Parts: sequence; C-alpha cells; structure tokens
Amino acid sequence: MNNKLDYIELICKINPNLQKHTDVLIAYLTDIGFESFMETEKGVNAYIAECQFNEKALNDFEKQFSVFKLKFEYRIIKDENWNEKWTENYFEPIIFGTDLVVRASFHKNFPKAKKEIIIDPKTAFGTGYHATTYMLLEEILKSDTLNKSVLDMGTGTGILAILSKMQGSAYTFAVDNDIKAVKNTSENILINNTPDIEVGHGDITILKNEKFDIIYENIWKNTVINDMPILAKHLNSGGVLLTSGFYYKEYDEVKRAGEDVGLIFQYSREKDGWAVVKFVKE
Repeated sequence: MNNKLDYIELICKINPNLQKHTDVLIAYLTDIGFESFMETEKGVNAYIAECQFNEKALNDFEKQFSVFKLKFEYRIIKDENWNEKWTENYFEPIIFGTDLVVRASFHKNFPKAKKEIIIDPKTAFGTGYHATTYMLLEEILKSDTLNKSVLDMGTGTGILAILSKMQGSAYTFAVDNDIKAVKNTSENILINNTPDIEVGHGDITILKNEKFDIIYENIWKNTVINDMPILAKHLNSGGVLLTSGFYYKEYDEVKRAGEDVGLIFQYSREKDGWAVVKFVKE
C-alpha cells in the first residue's frame, strides 16, 4: 500500500498585498477545497492534495477579485519533500517568552524555555506559526489543565493536545478527519514523549459518550458553528470550550452559536485579524 500523498502548491501573488486582500483570497480558496495556507511577502501559498485538485476551479481565477490584482502558478510538491520545503522557506522557532518554544527537529539555534515542543509539520496545519494556533497555545499556557480531560478537535499536528499533556492533562483525545494529520500527530506525540494521547481519525461524529473538561476546535467558522451543539453536549459542567480558525469580524456569529446551545461567552481576542473565543458551560 502506498501511503504517500503528493500536494499541489498554488503560489499566489497579490497586488497590493494587504491583509484584507489575503483574507478574501484564503476564504475563496477554502471554499474550493484548499486546506492549508502560508502567507508570504508577495501573497499566499495554498495547498491541496493532488487527488482533490480541480484545475477547472481555477478557470478565470484571476478575474474573481476586483479590488486587487492576482497572479498565480502551481506545481506538484512530492510527499517526501515537505520537511525540506518547510526548512528552506518559512518555519522558524516560535517563542512564547520563557514559557514555551515551538521548533522543528531540524532547528539548531533557539532560546531555552520551560517547555519545548518539537513539531515536524509536514502537510498538517498547526505549527504555532498561524495566529489561530498561536492564540490557542497562549490560552493553554495560562489555563489549568492539570488532571483535566481534553478534546482537541481538528488537531492538525497535535500541538494543542501535546501542550495540554505537558501541563498534566488527564485523558486527552486528538481528532482529525485528515489521515495525514493523524499520522503526523502520532509522530509528534512520540517525538515529544507524550504517548498517552489517544488519536482518532474522523470528524465530530467520532465522539461517543465521552465528556471533557476542556475542548479546543480550531477550524473554519461554519464548521465551528455546525459543531457547536455536539461540542456543548460533550463538555462537562464547568468545562471550557476554546474555538478559533475564523476571522475576528466573524466572532459574533460564533458567540451567538455558543449562547444558543447554553454556553456562557467569556471573551474573545484578536491577532492579525483572526479570533479566539472562550466559552464555559454552567
């Protein structure tokens, strides 16, 4: 059986390259199936599995956007080249003061911190580089996860589950519907010596009768809103739900969705136009 999965890299150059233009482009690409993004000096690089790539979806692609000019090209990235690509292009150690350093195994120079997480990202989302993951890591660092049960829904690289376990969480379940992310999470769990994290392949329907003290979901807005009733059902009384993966201008919609299922809104925060929203359950 061949487990290798080649990806398409779509290289988009935006003029003028403003954050609001980047946000519009990423939202459009998400709608047509692209799953991972990296902002660059000239625009955005977007990634989709080659087997899911629909070249016809790019017909008249440049004409979709009237407020900025767009030029693009794409190429195949072989599965085995992902770590090399990250090394050469954009993944640098991520520093959270003296509390945490997130780095890849190939990094040689990085500051010391109380905690260190090694993430070899490959094709999975969630290195800490993106604002949504960064804010969730900040939330976990200031949270009491000791002996708490944790669900990381849409785990990506497993980074949120790994940090929770490093802070003493009890039963910890990391779930993703992308088999490549599941594999990457399993590898990162071993690298970081947190072997008692359970990893599951699936979506929100994978949950049975489990209940959790803390739940993270870092996915696009529509998924968070659709999942909200089930997330609330699987949250213990007094439990915390932390959601991200959507723009700050959209957080009111997520807030309403949480309140509609009986969750209590605590606060929202913003970084680079993205939001994190915290709820608690009575």
